Amino acid sequence: MGFTFYNRYDTMIEITKLNQTQGGKSLRFSELWKNAQAVLFDFDGVLADSEPIYRKSWNIVLADYGHSVPEKEYWNHWAFMGEGLAGEMKRTGLHVDNADAATARQKSIYRNFCRNGMVPLFPYASSVLKMTMEKKPCAIASNTDSDLIVTIAGKAVDSLPSVIGGEGLRPKPFADIFLKASKCLSVDPSKCLVFEDAWKGVKAAESAGMPVVLVRNCYNKDLPAPEASYEIQGLNELYHFLKGF
Repeated sequence: MGFTFYNRYDTMIEITKLNQTQGGKSLRFSELWKNAQAVLFDFDGVLADSEPIYRKSWNIVLADYGHSVPEKEYWNHWAFMGEGLAGEMKRTGLHVDNADAATARQKSIYRNFCRNGMVPLFPYASSVLKMTMEKKPCAIASNTDSDLIVTIAGKAVDSLPSVIGGEGLRPKPFADIFLKASKCLSVDPSKCLVFEDAWKGVKAAESAGMPVVLVRNCYNKDLPAPEASYEIQGLNELYHFLKGF
């Protein structure tokens, strides 16, 4: 796909620590916010606690092949690195005779879960979106189809920002989705501040020339993304920053 996955997590953790103080990445969060003319939020893992439901939908499909993806492997290889089914097959020797059909079935199952209200937003997500929209142009930019984002978030958020879904675009770690979002907001990519939870998204933002904040959660707490400009420990940290800004 034109990109290389990182597997040396022990080394990357040390790089992450160094990058917080070297190479211009010691900017305080307030400076990153001040310099931004627009804010882009990833959806899955940042605003929506959807990854367990994604894993559930995939394991329903993979059960037909006598296979399942354990939690740790899913958070690491699927949610964080974005390796997906192709990576699972390569890594484990799993054989899926028709990967396209399996993917289509998973999407159908996940879509039904969304319609049934099974995907919650993280605490503070609704408030953070509202507060951000009051301060700066804002968009949600995600691999997930835009209609699903609206289905999930629309039940909890009174007014959504612009939603740029992954339909018709190359997925992260390619930069396409973020670049489309910056164009939609008429803001130069370098002036868009991105909030991401996964390496694939951090890499996409970096490729787009956008500063990116890694949002930690219970799934990615030990997974490194040294390309990130900064890290915060969940949306609660952003909420309290915006409340006092």
